[in-house]
Order: sequence, then structure tokens, then C-alpha cells
Amino acid sequence: MQIKKYINLSLAALTFAFAACTNDDFSPLKVKEANDAEDLPSGSAAGRTDALVPGNGVMMQAFYWDVTEGGIWWNNVESKLDSWAANGIDAIWIPPISKGQSGGFSMGYDPADYFDFGDFQQHGTVETRFGNRAELENMIGTAHENNIAVIADIVLNHNSGGQLEYNEFRQIETYTLFEPASGLFNRTWLNYLPNAENLKDEGRFGGFPDLDLKNDYVRDWLWQSEESVANYYMNMLKIDGWRFDFVKGFSPDVVKDWIATVGGYSVGENFDGNVEGVVGPWVEASGANAFDFPNFFNMRNAFLNGNLNELVKPSLISTMPDKAVTFVGNHDTEARDGGNEFPDAFETHAYAYIMSAPGYPCVFYSHYEDSGEEQKAKINQLIQIRSELAAGDWTVNHVSNQEFVATRGGDAEKPGLVLYINLSGEEVSREIQTHWTNDNIKDYTEEYLIFEQSDASGLVTLKAPANGFAIWAATEDEQLAFPEVLYVPGGYQGWDPSSAPALNAVELPNLAGTFSGHVRFTEANNEFKFTDAPNWDNGIYADEGDGTTGVLASPGNNIVLAGPQDYEINVDLANNTWSANTWAIIGSATPNGWDDPDTDMSYDFDRNVWTVTTTLTDGELKFRANNGWDVNLGDTGADGVLDNGGDNIAVTAGSYQIDLDVANNSFTLGNWGVIGSATPSGWDVDTNMTYDAANQVWTIILDLVAGEMKFRFNDDWAVNLGDNDADGSVEQDGANIAVAAAGNYTITLNLKADTFNIVQN
Repeated sequence: MQIKKYINLSLAALTFAFAACTNDDFSPLKVKEANDAEDLPSGSAAGRTDALVPGNGVMMQAFYWDVTEGGIWWNNVESKLDSWAANGIDAIWIPPISKGQSGGFSMGYDPADYFDFGDFQQHGTVETRFGNRAELENMIGTAHENNIAVIADIVLNHNSGGQLEYNEFRQIETYTLFEPASGLFNRTWLNYLPNAENLKDEGRFGGFPDLDLKNDYVRDWLWQSEESVANYYMNMLKIDGWRFDFVKGFSPDVVKDWIATVGGYSVGENFDGNVEGVVGPWVEASGANAFDFPNFFNMRNAFLNGNLNELVKPSLISTMPDKAVTFVGNHDTEARDGGNEFPDAFETHAYAYIMSAPGYPCVFYSHYEDSGEEQKAKINQLIQIRSELAAGDWTVNHVSNQEFVATRGGDAEKPGLVLYINLSGEEVSREIQTHWTNDNIKDYTEEYLIFEQSDASGLVTLKAPANGFAIWAATEDEQLAFPEVLYVPGGYQGWDPSSAPALNAVELPNLAGTFSGHVRFTEANNEFKFTDAPNWDNGIYADEGDGTTGVLASPGNNIVLAGPQDYEINVDLANNTWSANTWAIIGSATPNGWDDPDTDMSYDFDRNVWTVTTTLTDGELKFRANNGWDVNLGDTGADGVLDNGGDNIAVTAGSYQIDLDVANNSFTLGNWGVIGSATPSGWDVDTNMTYDAANQVWTIILDLVAGEMKFRFNDDWAVNLGDNDADGSVEQDGANIAVAAAGNYTITLNLKADTFNIVQN
């Protein structure tokens, strides 16, 4: 490239502070030159009237650092645009689209030829890392068909990939000779800092040649001329806006003038947590939006350190919400050393925050596409919540280390919302002042399916789950109740729903969809389903897998439980889960000690307790579910109240009927005895009986005298059995049983048949 030089040398030393822009030692010269006239661009740049203006939906950062190379990325992005649009994305931020120094390996932040989009063989490849121009334009076209704006990342501060040339000003060789294959925007040392006109600007990025953005030639080629980068991208490629990279490196006036010249949506990367001294003033000076790095750092610190007070520190959300582009991560925070990386466990918490708060949220590709379907579905749900609810003033109602509550006041189109974040290990609730009066209040995250009700002043008690969040808002929906009963037909009873045992709703009306009940399975291997009617015509629920997963599907595969055995069965139709529990005793006092098998209990459907009758030795015992230690009940403090994982229960040798009331966390270890005027101790003290496990009866051989007697449980009149009709059957609180003559008797009590025998030996 021929350069016309106009040189004026002065021997007088200049007092320039060169150390700010280079480490090279050189003698300053007064040099004034101009670029070749044939390289000058012509015409004036103009904006595009049909450029899309995003902001009502959500932006997607459609890349991450070191995306898959090989020229496939533009096609990959294009393949996702239909789905992204359907889920509320109205803009995509794409990486720098031009050829960088490292060619097909470049992420675009080392720009060499601003007009090579994968068209020219230079820097080792034809295609860019992302593809070629045709693929880029196809992707942009598909985005516009979906009303998605395309925001191009633009690197103005620095270049890379130039050739060595002698730098007249610095009097050394520098990599500042750019003769791009596109033939557009040739550059020399005249266009980089330092030079005779401008020694330095606001910042330099590493050792890259620092473009002089005050140089008329540079300004014309970048944005002011008809042939400029900005004009070409906007009007030829149909780019809709700009993400300005490393804005700390140049004056905000550059961005201001760029926008005034070509228009388009604009957002700057001012990587700084200081909103009052850095980010806010830059926004005011440039007129552009900015990524809310102060809010990013606030959120990261809040969730990383377990202190939600960090969320109320200054940010663009709190000071200039209309200019805030909020985010949970991007290619700068998630790449390389991980120093700014967001804690994975709280990514969805942070997305709930930015989707609820003011600002324009940006979703990071890696969080959305590469973090699993569950997180993707949750982010989609949060985007929908923002679309339907988020509007109006942002007010923080409560904040502490572990709880954060904030409201949006709503507007004429959207009702507003309440965001409730909870970092504690337990569910929390709080009375919140809202602008909704006498309304149903619904959790749109579906953590809670039961509506709350605000009072006439707008007060409502809202909840947040352990280590989670909920987003509440007024709704016109009516709370729908689940059925009151679920039937349990299966092979054990002939697959007949009309005669099957039933599980009852835990509470009525059944708004939560939870059921519980007990079923006695009589087969060695039992298969069954649930129905919400006494027939096969309505809802049918069973297991989504092999019959043992605990996850419901409709109609699903038969649930499988071993037997013969009684089970407590719990079903949650809201969360599509089922569980089945058996109960047993284990311990040194039980027949098998602390070793398997446990001594199984059965369910007494009349008394609503689990029970077993057996003979114990001196020792200890516990109750446990499903022959495992995940759920085991003991009595800490020996107060008769059971605790999960509680202390072993001490017992003395003897025969016992052991009852377990799971619902009330209580138990009894009792025995049966005889009492009365015919017994040795009269009506004062029971004489204990012994349990005959082989015949399943209580028995005793005892000398009696003529008189009367009754059977009594656990030395207490609460459970006492007599015989009203003198027919050998027993009834609670029945008549005293007559003993006609003194003698030695064998006495048996059969509780299964409710009968007794008194036979003189």
C-alpha cells in the first residue's frame, strides 16, 4: 500500500507522557501525515428504518467462550431460533462476525478484517470460527422472520493480525500495517495510538494495536461514511444493534456519535461493579444501555456468601433501570479462571431475580442450552412469568441474610408480582403488603399449587420453599380441587376399582392433591394402580418406570410391592409422586436383635395404629420404615414422643402388644392382664398374661376364686374387655365375667376373634 507522507520534523523535545501507552523508548518527533486518498471512504452513513428494537422480551447471548469451531455455529444458532422466539426471546447477541487474527480459531475479539465474514482466504482460513457469510445472512434472516433482533458484538478499541511496518512516530517497527483481503479499511501506524495528533485514549487492551478513535480516517471507516463498518452491518447485513466491547478503552462520545449516525439498539460492556463512579456516568455520557455488572456482582456475592443484603446495593436496576441489561453470566464471567463465575446452585435463583426486577434480562446460552432440560424449562417458565406479570415500580419489602422479598407494582396491562427468595433450609412465610385486595394470589413458579388470599387492605401471607424461591401474583383463576378419594385396584383383589380399598385426601377441600391410606396386600407379589373413580373411565395413575420409581405417570405401569404385608401409601398428584411404607420393630429386645429381618408390624384398621404382639427380652428397640435406617423412630428424653433418629427405647422382658401411631408420633408398649375379685390381686392390680405366638392368643394359668373378672390392657381402664351376653365374646366396657368356683384355670384371650376361654384344669 502506497502512503503519501507529509512530514514536518521539529528538533524541540515534546513533553508527552509516552509511558501511558507504550513501554518503548523513543525520541518524540512532531509527525503529521495522512492516509492515502484512494483509501478514504465516501458518502454518509444512515440508519435503517426497519431495524428491530428489542426490549419487550428477553435477550439471548447466543454463544459462549470457545464455542464449537469448524464453521457450524451460525447454523446451530439458526436451528434454535424458532424455539427461542416461542419462549420469549426477542434479541440475540452474537459474537464479533468478522475475521480475526487467529482465523478459524478466533472468537472475533482480535479483529483483523472488519469486512471478511468468512469470504476470504486469510489468517489461515476462509470461514470464521462460526461459518461463512451465507450462513450468517441466513441466520439473520431467520431471526427476523421470528421478530428477533440481531445484536452484533463490535470491537472498536483494538485490532490484531497486522504486519510489521516502520512506525515514523515511534521510530520502531510495529504490527500496525493492515491490508485486509476485503480491500476495505486499510490501516497503518497513522491510525493507531500514540501518534502526533493523539497520544493516548481512555484505555489500552493488552499489547494489541490501539485504534485511534479520534482519527477522522478511522471514524469515517468505522461509522461515519456510507462505506463504513456500521453502515455496512446495518444496511447490508441487516444487523439491528450493537454490543460495544471494552468501552473502558475509548470515550463514550464514540458510542454516542455512532448511535446518532446509524442508530440501532446499543449496549456497552463496562466491566465494573461501581455504578456511581463508573457505569452510571458512562451510560449518561454515551446514551447507551449497559450490562448491569454492578447487579451481577451483587447477585454473585449474595448467593456465594449467603447474604441477600447484597442484592440491595447500588446497581443500574436501582439507579437507571431503563438502561440496565441484567444477566447471570456471560462469556467473560464464565470463561478462563472462573474468578467471576456464578455459583451453579443459584443460577435459577438469580434468573428469578432478573426476570422479576426492572431492566432487560439477558440469558446466557450455556445456562440455557447446556445445563440440562430441567434448568432450561425453569428459565422458560421465568421468562413467561416476566412477560405476563413484571411491570411497575420495584420495592424491596424485606431483606435479611436468608430472605429477600420484593414487589412490582404492575401497570394497566400486567398485575405486577412478589418475588420471595429463601436461602434457609426450611420453608419460610411472611405477611406481605401488596396492592391486590381480596384476591386469589397464585405462585406462578408452581412450587405451591394452593392459592393464598389477600385481605381488604392487600395483606397476604406468602411462602418460599427451602433453598428456593416463589413468584406470587393476583390471578383470576379459580382454585381447582383434586378428587377426595383414590382407589387402589390390583391383582390382590381382582382389579375391581368399585371394591378396592381407598386412599383419602389429606385435607378437604383437596387443593394440594395429597392422599394417604393403608392397604393390606395379600399376595407374595402385588401389582396395582390408582384410579380417581370407582371405575376405569376416569383418571388412572401408576408408575412411570418399572413399578418401583415412586414417580407417577398416567396411565403408567403397574406399581409393584412385595407381600403379604400392610402398607401406608401416600400419593401426591400435584407433584406426581407415590410412596409406600411398612413399619417394624428392631433392636436387642426383639426376637431377631439388631439384625435383619425386622419384626414386622401390621395395621389395625379399627384403631388406626400399626401393631405387633410379641415377646421381648431386656434390652432396647426402635421403630423403622421399610427395613431401612432412612426413617427410624426413637424416643429422645423418654417422654413418649417419637423423634426421627431418636434414642433407643428401653424395655424389660415380657409379652407386649406394641402400638405405633405414626400420625401423632406416639407409641405404647402394653400387655394384657386379668383383674377382678376372682384374681389373686382383686380389683387393685392386674395379673399379666403371656403371648402365645404360635396360636396368636394371650394366655395364663392361674388360681382363681369364686367372683368376677375382666381383661384389661396396659393396667388401665381405657381399654377393658367384658362379656355382655355371657356367650364367650368380649366387648369394650363389657359386663364382668363370672367365675363360679375356685380352682386352677387356663385363661385365653383371642383378640383377632374377640373371644375368650376360661377352662378349669
